[in-house]
Amino acid sequence: MKIALIAVHFSEYAFRLAQTLAINHDILLCVNKKNFTNEVSASIQRAPAPRCRIVWLPDTWLRSPLEFATGVTTLAGTIRKFKPDIVHCQEAVRDYLMVALQLLPRYPLVLTIHDHVPHTGQDSNVSQRVRFYKSFLRKRADLVIVHGDQIRRDCERLMPWLTGRIVSIPHGPLGGNMSLPRTRWNNGTLLFFGRIEAYKGLRYLIEAVRLLKKDGVDVKVIIAGTGSDLACHRQEVITEPSFELLDRYIDKEEIADLFARADIAVMPYTDATQSGVAAIALNYRCPVIATDVGSLAEMVRNGSNGVLVPPRNPEALAEAIRSIAFDREKLANMSAHAAELADNDFSWSSIGLRTQLAYERVRRRTDDRTAVRSYAANG
Repeated sequence: MKIALIAVHFSEYAFRLAQTLAINHDILLCVNKKNFTNEVSASIQRAPAPRCRIVWLPDTWLRSPLEFATGVTTLAGTIRKFKPDIVHCQEAVRDYLMVALQLLPRYPLVLTIHDHVPHTGQDSNVSQRVRFYKSFLRKRADLVIVHGDQIRRDCERLMPWLTGRIVSIPHGPLGGNMSLPRTRWNNGTLLFFGRIEAYKGLRYLIEAVRLLKKDGVDVKVIIAGTGSDLACHRQEVITEPSFELLDRYIDKEEIADLFARADIAVMPYTDATQSGVAAIALNYRCPVIATDVGSLAEMVRNGSNGVLVPPRNPEALAEAIRSIAFDREKLANMSAHAAELADNDFSWSSIGLRTQLAYERVRRRTDDRTAVRSYAANG
């Protein structure tokens, strides 16, 4: 099968999928070069994928006419020449992407929706243009992939025209190559990682740490990342010795060391779909404490590779931290379960197989429609 994968964002996800699919298929991977460089570690880039060709796309909206034209002609021209059986697009939009899709023949289109609704806070400030583009893609798609059964049910409720055309395929592990189990623990070190927006729930982690400290439980929290919600809590963070703040974009080559320093990744989200942070934690065999929102419970399995708590509940979060942060046996068991999940249910080979089955389903439906049209035209 010939598959054109388009990702102007979510480059690591798309590259991991392309590597897996390229074992048995010819892949044209069209990615935003800046996003790819920021996300994909050197160790992953070196992994062989002989049947995968990468095409670089610009990182631009309608600002530079030349870059816009380059994006349209590169994407549309390369895909036309490739003549794919399937076009698979990650739901991240650019003006040139939308124009290029209009210039292509009607290839079967698979769309991966990473966030079916915007997160609360700054992420909800989506322009009308982006809303229109996403609506167009969702109506144009022959099949949609989401990362969880709960998300699939939500999407069918929000987008009833897609009922029966949405499949749930897990989000695979992210980060550099990792195969060995964790053997070192760090006396109650927690990691709050990634973009710091309102939905990430930093305020509830701060309150939970305050409750623990009041009871004489001393944890250390690494806050690594930046975002609009950090300004609301900066003073509390920098004046509390329990917190270590890395207020900046975290380079991809730093991530492994950060997760190695942490006993637990903490995700007190107020809302979510699935989570790249949980996918990274799975890769580095790091136990997780997360809130039971979206489809997080499908990746963070309560009592297995982590603990789930209700959202917006600092007391429950504090109790979960207390219950495992200093228990090395529990942490080791959770780390082992994370490794098992990463190597089996959430392995990229399993995800590749399930994605291939989704493609075959789309092709059968497309062939059936073509046959019906041909029969109608020829009597």
